[in-house]
Amino acid sequence: MGLLKYKIFLLVVLLLISGCARSVIKYATKLDENPYQMYGKIPSREFYLPAGISDSLVLKWESEANGSFTNSSVSVYEDLVFINDLSGRIFCFNIESGKKIGSLKYSSGSVYSTPIPYRSKIIFPVALEKDNLTELIIYDYAQGKEIEDIELPGRVLTQMIALNDEILFTSEVGIAYKFNSMGKKIWETHTRVPTRSSPALLDDLFIFGNDEGEIIALNSASGDSVYVQKIGGHFFSGLTISENIIFAGNDNGFVYALNVKDGEIIWQFDTGARIKMEPSVDGQNIYIGNLNGNFFSLNKLNGNENWTTEFRGILNTTPLITENMIILPNVLFEIHFLDKQTGDIIKSILLDGRAKLSPVIHKNILFIGYDDGVLRAYEFVN
Repeated sequence: MGLLKYKIFLLVVLLLISGCARSVIKYATKLDENPYQMYGKIPSREFYLPAGISDSLVLKWESEANGSFTNSSVSVYEDLVFINDLSGRIFCFNIESGKKIGSLKYSSGSVYSTPIPYRSKIIFPVALEKDNLTELIIYDYAQGKEIEDIELPGRVLTQMIALNDEILFTSEVGIAYKFNSMGKKIWETHTRVPTRSSPALLDDLFIFGNDEGEIIALNSASGDSVYVQKIGGHFFSGLTISENIIFAGNDNGFVYALNVKDGEIIWQFDTGARIKMEPSVDGQNIYIGNLNGNFFSLNKLNGNENWTTEFRGILNTTPLITENMIILPNVLFEIHFLDKQTGDIIKSILLDGRAKLSPVIHKNILFIGYDDGVLRAYEFVN
């Protein structure tokens, strides 16, 4: 082999190796007593910030991931911001500057779930499209190395729940799991029904919907079945629990309020089109949109309609509710700020792509994201 051919061959080999290699996140962080650790922040996923906000914002930074986002959100631990994307990557950015700390690359799959950070670890599932498997990854970012890579049947397409030092989640093939943060499996329960509805948890009840229109509650300590209620219509929307009531939307366009103890229907409301987003709640009302672009405020106790606002396009990303405003992503390249009492649009931020991430406000910073992999951080101006 000639010298030129050898150099070309060596270059190709190096490119192939670098293309397959997993990159690194390595960073020492302090203990965070109040992290934004999971999608919806708390296990019951209320998507509510008990504070008033201004509609005056200034762009703090903008950074890019590699692929498109799912309808997940950022997670935050101390000064680190984590985000997943559909190209099989986890990105880590500095919260103040937006500078990329590092990334992890799993090119054989996609990461649909918001990564869950602990003190020095991050946990996330990589869904392997071709093999219908998931690799549950536990990564130590203080050491910059992977601790566990646990292979599970079926793809994990839904959001995970962090509970103390443990995580709970479901897979597409209808298996529910509980692991600790070191990768030890505590239990697994087979429901044998495809599951694409993100779960929620209240006290000792781990609750989720499935493709057969059932609401399933498991004991979070043991994984034992507590109840199964047939409600009707595929549940692709995740669940939200507030004041002992489960709120969920289904593929038939209905919003349900269910008793958390037994899953019995309290009330139902027909929005007229398929629902993909989780309901958001505050003390009095729930807020939910459908794929026809209709956004509703409903009384939490009886399901009566307060108001409806109609948008062009598709509403499939869960909004953030504050004391005075709603921050609502719209697929048609906008983030809307709505008056919570009337549903009127106060302000809209135009984007260069489809809004994807559920908005998060943490440490007075608003995080939003849109295609293709653009993450923005805004500061509020009082």
